[in-house]
Amino acid sequence: MAGQAYPHLFASGEIGGMWLKNRLAMAPMGLLGLVEDDGLLSQRAIDYYEERAKGGVGLIITSLFHATSKYDPFWVDDRYFPFPRLDTEMAVARVNRLVERVHDYDCKLCLQLTAGFGRVAGSKYIRSGPPIGPSPVKNYWLPNVTLRPLATEEVQDMVASFGKAAKLAQIAGVDAIELHGHEGYVIDQFMTALWNQRTDKYGGTSLRERMTFPLEIIDSINKATGGRLPIIFRVGIEHRIPGGRTREEGLELLTVLEEAGVAAVDVDAGCYDNWYWPHPPVYQPPACMLEMAELAKATVKNIPVMCVGKMNYPHLAEAALKEDKADYVIIGRGLLADPYWPQKTRQGREDEIAPCIGCHEGCLGRTRRASLSCAVNPACGDERALTLQPAKVRKKVVVVGGGPAGMEAARVARLRGHQVVLFEQGPSLGGLLIPASAPGFKSDLVLLRDYFKRQMELAGVEVALNTRADAQDILKLRPDVVFLATGAEAWRPPAPGVQSPEVKGAVDVFLDPGLAGQNCLIVGGGFVGCELAVHLAQLSRKVTVVEQLPEVLDNIRTVHPNREMLLAMLAQHQVTLVTGAELQEVNTTGAVVSVDGNEAQSLAADSVIMATGFIPHCELFGALWGRVAQVSRLGDCLKPGKILDAVWDGFGRARVI
Repeated sequence: MAGQAYPHLFASGEIGGMWLKNRLAMAPMGLLGLVEDDGLLSQRAIDYYEERAKGGVGLIITSLFHATSKYDPFWVDDRYFPFPRLDTEMAVARVNRLVERVHDYDCKLCLQLTAGFGRVAGSKYIRSGPPIGPSPVKNYWLPNVTLRPLATEEVQDMVASFGKAAKLAQIAGVDAIELHGHEGYVIDQFMTALWNQRTDKYGGTSLRERMTFPLEIIDSINKATGGRLPIIFRVGIEHRIPGGRTREEGLELLTVLEEAGVAAVDVDAGCYDNWYWPHPPVYQPPACMLEMAELAKATVKNIPVMCVGKMNYPHLAEAALKEDKADYVIIGRGLLADPYWPQKTRQGREDEIAPCIGCHEGCLGRTRRASLSCAVNPACGDERALTLQPAKVRKKVVVVGGGPAGMEAARVARLRGHQVVLFEQGPSLGGLLIPASAPGFKSDLVLLRDYFKRQMELAGVEVALNTRADAQDILKLRPDVVFLATGAEAWRPPAPGVQSPEVKGAVDVFLDPGLAGQNCLIVGGGFVGCELAVHLAQLSRKVTVVEQLPEVLDNIRTVHPNREMLLAMLAQHQVTLVTGAELQEVNTTGAVVSVDGNEAQSLAADSVIMATGFIPHCELFGALWGRVAQVSRLGDCLKPGKILDAVWDGFGRARVI
């Protein structure tokens, strides 16, 4: 019977009278790039949600919708509002279209309403004045910017706007409302003494006084909708920062919410100041916030608790429900990576699930320049345009290289009906996924590697391992298309001693930590160097990282949660960071560096490891160009990059042949 292995996940449930076909919900995630300039849902946004409904999830909780566009300063010249809004009747038709598409799959839609960003509004969105908030505290991203405190009358108007928005949502056919009360956004700011120093009725020294704003919102929604829309409240039980909400206060807050009549609580922890809790990266363990759900379950009496935080592991999600640690499981980025997570889980096809790898490159980093998507699922956020179509002409395709770029190209080409042969010179598929997944804190990459290997089997790709294909070998096959995904080779700076055999490369040390001594000096403080530093420190090595730039991890600033957690891990494991340091020489006792242009100094080490980047390696391209109808370079052999770059190259090129 379908779902037999996961009876709790696929049991029906009820939240405030809303019947749900299973206990799986899609988490609310920002729709950046999928919203029209006027703040209305685009067709791409509707397609994006429909795909997740089609995949089998029982409840979709949408991205935040602004209950009013009066106060967050995103509205510019009546033409730009980058987040969805529900304060006009024009928005109703778009939301209704979404409701109808989702309901076709027996999936319910919960629309999340927010009071705005306040202290966490990014500089990109502050266009027409300072951010608003309960009190004149500093903006998180721009400490030189102070929030404009809302007047009492403005807060009252905002409360009324929630009732109006909820009524419009009800007219559109929405099944429930979620209130966006976590992570230090405006509702959370009102509830938190650290950010609320008001002396009117919306402030106070007690938690209940500071909860006047959300309690009035709940009342406003119930009055506007006749109490017929269940209200879910999303809240962080603790902020885990000095002066923020404590666990004890968070549990008291849940009691107040239950007394106020909310239908369920959706609980997590943390805020922007430690974004690696509410936005857990690859370094966080699975179910990293299940403890919060357990605490909530022991506190509330009669309402369900929804758990979040890397719950996208089927057996773990089932266990959370079976052991009564939560009533519903919410999955976020796991459903971006694979919308069919529920369907595949229910059918016992767990090994076919494309895993979220916690990189935040597609869902967060990419939104700085483009739209929401996913590193391992390029079609995410553009489902209609990027649906794979059968090839009109069946071609013979040769792929050289079994890393993520090569395997994705092989997978997509084969699914479209082409004949595909993949050559890999090593004994196993994976490419740089193999060393990258070596640390215990990168185990999600093991899942990605296993997923790709399984896809080669399912798609019927002919794989030749331990085969170094040269141009003549390839030409003998008379291919129509050749995809070269031969990777990159490590680059070393032109300093004396760096080419010595005693100097190791980061990839080699990931594969065999025994190559490193007890006192390690890593040259290069980027993504690779810092992860290796933590890995070696966890193996009881003393580690120093030398970086030429003023700060380490400058290359992953666009993925704030990952950067901040990796910095915290470096500090936790007492890794020494030497920044602004130019390498002068590597010798038998360590290395010589010049820091900030000052006189050179020696750094002692019994192992020097280079993590200074990669350069493309593709000797076959010249030998094949002009002799095969189509030759394309993919991934690192075109330009060294991240997993997103490799997968997207493979997907994009194979999609159109």
